[in-house]
Amino acid sequence: MHLLKVYAKGTRRGALRRFARWAVEPSLRFDVVRHVVRSERWAGAPLRIVVISDLHAQVPVMGLERVARIVARANALGADIMLLPGDVSFGLKRMPRRPHPEEVVQVLARLEAPLGRYAVLGNHDWREDYAALRDQPHLPRIGRALEAAGIPVLENRAVRIERAGGAFWLAGMGTERIFGEGRLDPGTADLDATLAAIRGDDPAILMMHEPDPFPQVPERIALSVCGHTHGGQLTAFGRALVVPSRHGTRYAYGHIREGGRDLVVSGGLGCSTIPLRLGRMPEITVVELSSA
Repeated sequence: MHLLKVYAKGTRRGALRRFARWAVEPSLRFDVVRHVVRSERWAGAPLRIVVISDLHAQVPVMGLERVARIVARANALGADIMLLPGDVSFGLKRMPRRPHPEEVVQVLARLEAPLGRYAVLGNHDWREDYAALRDQPHLPRIGRALEAAGIPVLENRAVRIERAGGAFWLAGMGTERIFGEGRLDPGTADLDATLAAIRGDDPAILMMHEPDPFPQVPERIALSVCGHTHGGQLTAFGRALVVPSRHGTRYAYGHIREGGRDLVVSGGLGCSTIPLRLGRMPEITVVELSSA
């Protein structure tokens, strides 16, 4: 009888630990998730891309100390280039303990990669400074801070990056939809303008905030990278419960290959609206891109 009680007690503790890992730890820790992408449209030397997406900086889930830990871990991953696909800001002004955008960017400025750090803006970045949306082409507050810190914001434009292993283009597109001041407005995304900024035959990478434009991305692009979905943020039995995408769960998370085209959707690091993750660990995403 005593052994049965000990076993039952141990089982309860084991179940509690498993539940805590599923329901509590994902809001407090982060992991490193790696994807290997071999693309027929990539040429030259392999490229290691480190993706830091959807920080949604706010206390207690994503304060400055946690951002600093993420930056330190990212710097240890040996990135060639670092990409920030948007939503550095939390975007809800009713949260009283949000770090100032400039404080968050001051920490992000410690990111190190020989080919540079680049960002696009997410819907929450515009929501944080909604007045900037009416005053385009001005960037919102977080965008101005990133640019001042030497992290270019690629708002529907592209840059050619030269390296010993062969030059390539990095294009960045604006966000598709922005909800603020009680209404949903069109975002700044312009896929045609973004693609038009890519010239010549060098391979190209596209960074965008949402995965929704992926069906319209041409085969010209060797790899598309985005965030926004948080991998569902709330999952049950490995399936996302809610995905903020017009495609449902089609582009919810991970490496997706369609028609010979590759998309990597980062699970992101922070929490949107509800400061809680269930079953989806926050992650730094690493993409190893090479020719097929």
